[in-house]
Amino acid sequence: MELLVHGVGGTTPEKMLGDPRTVRVTGDDTAAVFRRAEDTEAAPDGRGAGGEAGAERGRAPRSGPVREAYVWCNLTSGDGSRALWLLLLPFMVVNLAHWMRPAAPGRPRTVRLYGLLVRLTALTLTVLLVAAACEVALDLVAWQCAGVQACVRRHSWLDFLSPAAGGWWSAPGRRLALAAALPTTLTGLLWYLSHRTWSAYESHRPLTPDAGPANDDQMPTGDGPGPTNDDEVPAGDGPQPANDDQVSAGDGPGPTHDDQVPTGDGPEPTHDDQVPAGDGPQPASGAPRPAGEGPQPAGDGSASAGGGSGPGSGGSVPDRRGPEPDSDEPEPAVHGSALARPGFWYGRRLVARLRAAHTAAGLLTVAAAVTTPAARFDHRPGGPAVLDALGLLLAAALLVCGAAVVAVVCRRGRSERRLDQRLDRHLARCLPLAALALLLLGLVYAGWSRPGWQSTGRLPGDPSFGALMLAQGLLVVALAAVAGYLHRRRPDPRAGMRGLGGPAVALLGCALGGVISGGVAQRVADWLDGTRAVLTGPPVLLTWQASVIPPLLAVLLLLAAGLALNTARLARAERDRVRREHPGEPEDPARTRAIAHARAMATLTDRMPLVVAVLTATTLVLGSAALTGALATRKTPDGAAHRTHHLVQAVAETSQALGSWLVGVGFLLFVTWGRRAYKDASARRTIGILWDVGTFWPRAAHPFAPPCYAERAVPDLTWRMATWTRRTGGRLVLSGHSQGSVLAAAAAWQLPPSVRGRVALLTYGSPLERLYGRWFPAHFGPPALAALHHDIDCWRNLYRRTDPIGGPVRVSDDTTPDVDHEPLRDPLVYGRTPDHPLPAPILGHSDYQSDPAFTHERARLLTRLHPELPVQRPEPGPRAEAAGPSA
Repeated sequence: MELLVHGVGGTTPEKMLGDPRTVRVTGDDTAAVFRRAEDTEAAPDGRGAGGEAGAERGRAPRSGPVREAYVWCNLTSGDGSRALWLLLLPFMVVNLAHWMRPAAPGRPRTVRLYGLLVRLTALTLTVLLVAAACEVALDLVAWQCAGVQACVRRHSWLDFLSPAAGGWWSAPGRRLALAAALPTTLTGLLWYLSHRTWSAYESHRPLTPDAGPANDDQMPTGDGPGPTNDDEVPAGDGPQPANDDQVSAGDGPGPTHDDQVPTGDGPEPTHDDQVPAGDGPQPASGAPRPAGEGPQPAGDGSASAGGGSGPGSGGSVPDRRGPEPDSDEPEPAVHGSALARPGFWYGRRLVARLRAAHTAAGLLTVAAAVTTPAARFDHRPGGPAVLDALGLLLAAALLVCGAAVVAVVCRRGRSERRLDQRLDRHLARCLPLAALALLLLGLVYAGWSRPGWQSTGRLPGDPSFGALMLAQGLLVVALAAVAGYLHRRRPDPRAGMRGLGGPAVALLGCALGGVISGGVAQRVADWLDGTRAVLTGPPVLLTWQASVIPPLLAVLLLLAAGLALNTARLARAERDRVRREHPGEPEDPARTRAIAHARAMATLTDRMPLVVAVLTATTLVLGSAALTGALATRKTPDGAAHRTHHLVQAVAETSQALGSWLVGVGFLLFVTWGRRAYKDASARRTIGILWDVGTFWPRAAHPFAPPCYAERAVPDLTWRMATWTRRTGGRLVLSGHSQGSVLAAAAAWQLPPSVRGRVALLTYGSPLERLYGRWFPAHFGPPALAALHHDIDCWRNLYRRTDPIGGPVRVSDDTTPDVDHEPLRDPLVYGRTPDHPLPAPILGHSDYQSDPAFTHERARLLTRLHPELPVQRPEPGPRAEAAGPSA
C-alpha cells in the first residue's frame, strides 16, 4: 500500500488519488484516510483490488500498490472560527522560537534556561495584548473621551458616562469598572479558543505500548484508555499495556518504570519481526509461525513507540534519571531526535498549565489597570485611610498572584519521556479563579464613591508599556546569549543565523505584538478624536513604535533590491548551465530564460537567514531608539523634534504621519482579511497555509497560539500504519509531499520497531533539511536526520532545482543507498518531441507524481522492503475477514 500525505494549502482526496470516486476508509470530517471506490468495492472480503479478488471479477490484477490518501487540511482551515486565529499570530510566532534552539547534547540546564526565557517572553506578549485592550477601553474611551464633554457630544452613546450627566456611572472608577468588560471578555475569548482547541487537538493519544492498535479502522479519539475489544493485539504481537508509568522493556525481565531504561546504546531488537530490509520474508505480527522456526516470541522488543533502543529512538537511550517531570527535557542523545519520545506529541498537561497561567495573567492585568488609578487617588495626602489600606492590600494580593503565575510558567509541567496523562486540575482551576476573584474585588474597590475624583490626562500607568517593551528586549538579549552559547558548544554550519533563529523570531513576535497593539490604540484614538485637539491620546511609546515603521520598510526595500540584483545574476549564470544540459537540441532563448529564472528564484529560500537577520537587527535598533526617545522626552516624535534642525523636524513629522497611516492601513487590511476568511472558505484555506507552516509544533511556550495539528495528524498516521501492517503483514510506502513529508518523518519516528521494518519513506518537495533542518536544528539537524535514515533505511527523497521549498536531505550511509535522488529534470523535456508535442511545463514544487522517477523509486522501495514477502498474508480466524489490502 502507498499512504499519501499532502502538503500545505490542502487538497482533495480526488486529486490525490486521481479518481473522482473516493471513499473514506477511516477518520472524520476533520482528518481522514480515503481510498478509491474501485479499490474498496473490489475488496469486500479484505483481499484488496489486486490478486484473486480482482481476477474473480474480471479485472486485471493491480500492477502497483493500493493507494490511500490522508487528508488533514481541515485541521488548519476548517470552519469559520479559524478566522479568529489571526488574533493569535504573535503568539504563534513566539511559540516557534521555543523549537528553534540549537542542538545541545549534554547541556540540560542550558536547554531548560532557553525554554524558560521563551516562556517568559510569551507571557509578556499576553500581558501586552490585554494591556492594549485596557488602553483602548479604559484609557481612551472610559477615562479620556467619557470625561471630556466635547468628545461625548461627538459620541452620544457615551452620554450616560459623562460627568455632566451626573449619573451613577459618571464616577471615574465606575466608568473604568464598566469598561473593564472589554479586556476581560478578550481574555475569556482567548481562554475559550485555547480550551476548545485543546479538547480537539491535544486529546489524541499517540501510539504507545499503553494504547496499542486494536482495530484497523479505529483511530484514537481521546485521552481515555486504549481499545480493549476482541481485536486487541494478543501477546506476541507487540508490547503489552501495563499502566501509565510502565512500559515493556523488550528483552528485560519484565516491566519497568518508564523513566528507567538501560543506558548506552542498548541491545538491538531481536524479535523475529525485526529484520533489516532484504533479509527475506518474515511472518507478520500476529501471523502463525511455520513449524520448525523456533519458539514464538513474547514481545516485539520495543521499549516504547518510537522510544525504544537504537539510533532512531535517540541513539544512546537518554538517561531517564535526569530532570524532573516539571522541567524542560534535556537534549536527546547525539544520534537522535526528541520527536521519537512517546510523549512528544501529547502536550495536554502542558497546555492546560500554561493556559491557566496566561488566563490569570490577563485577568490580573485588567485588575491592575482598574485598581491602580483608584489606589493612587486614595494614597494622596489626606486621602481616606480605609480605602488606602484596602488598595495596598489589593495591590499586595495582585503581586502574590502574579508571582504564582510566573512560578507556574517557569516550570514546564510535563515529561516527554512517557505519555504524561496527568492534569493539574487544581492548578488549572484555582489560579484563574483566584485572578478572577481579585478582579471582581478590584472592580468593587474602584467603583466605590470618591468625591472630587476626576479623570484628566492619560490613565495612570502609562509607563507600563515601556516596562513591557524593556522586559521583552532584555529577555530576547538573554535568549540570544543562551542560543549563541549552545551553538558554540556544537557548531552546525547549516543552522540558520548561526543558531540565533529562535531569538530573532521571538523578537519579531514581540515587535508584531507591539505594532498590533499600537495600531489598534491609534485607530481608536483617531476615531474618537481625529484631530487630537480634545484628547491626550494613547501613550507616546505607541506613537514612537508606529513612527519607526517607515525606516524599517525602507531597509527592507533596499534588501529586496539587492536580492533582486543577485537573483538576476544567478539567472544569467544558469542560462549557460541549461544550455549545457541539452546538447544537440535547437536553442530556444525564451525557454532557456524561463528555466534559468525558475532555478534562480528557487534559491531565494536559501537567503531567508539573511532577510531575517537584517529584519531582526533593524527592528532591535529602531525599537531601542523608540523606547529611548519615548522615555527620555515623554513626547511624540514631532513634539520631541520641535526645536531641532528643520531637516530633523521634517523627518520626524513625516515618519510619524506615514507610520500612523501605514498602521491604519494594516489594521484595516487585518480586519478585512479576517472578515473575508470568516465567510469565504477559499480565503480561509489561504490563511490555512500560514497555519500549516507555523502550527506544526506543539504549544510549548504559548497556550493561546493556534493549535498544533501534528498532535492529531501524527497519531492518525502511526495508528493507521501500525494497524494495517500488523493485520496484513504487507509492505507500506509512506509518501509525503512538502509539509506532508515532515508529518511523515514525525510519524516514522513514532513507529514501533516491529512496524518500521515494513514501512518505507518516500519524500518529494521536502523541506526537511532545507527549512526544518536549518531553523530547527535541535530536532531536524544532521544527527536527527541520520538517525531517521538508520531507522527507515528504505528512504528515498526526490527534489528539483526549480523547487523553492523542497531540497535534498543530505543524508548518506556507506551500507545503504543514498537517500537523495539526483535532481529531477524540470521541465521533463526542453523542446517539443514526439512524446511531448506541446511545451512541457516547469513544475517547480508541484506534481511530482507525474515524473516517471516517482513510480520507479516507489517500486524500488517496495522491492527493498522484504522482497520475498508474499503479496497477501491474511491472518487466520475472524481477523481475515477484516484484513485490508496489501501490495
